Amino acid sequence: MNINELTNIAEREKIDIINFKMKKTKARIIEHGNTCIFMDYSKIHTDKEEKCLLSEELGHYYYSSYYTLLSDQNFINKQEYRAKKWSYYVLIPYEKLKSAVSNRN
Repeated sequence: MNINELTNIAEREKIDIINFKMKKTKARIIEHGNTCIFMDYSKIHTDKEEKCLLSEELGHYYYSSYYTLLSDQNFINKQEYRAKKWSYYVLIPYEKLKSAVSNRN
């Protein structure tokens, strides 16, 4: 999946993607009435990095894996894991993964 396809998913779900400078992170999703993904493009240097960040933030949306800054670290880790899991499913389709594993040396 490419960046345009991920952006189309966000548009379909009515998720705004906003360029926003952040001190400690490159991307963040916030759900408060409507859902927004904030991306700090000044810290994102490649298309691959942008794709990984955007897909992970969409993973938070699809798996409802949100947390607050006051959340327990174990809870945060679980929510991050869930979001990354969605990202992996989208970025690495099962058939391609299966083919790569079966063709390895």
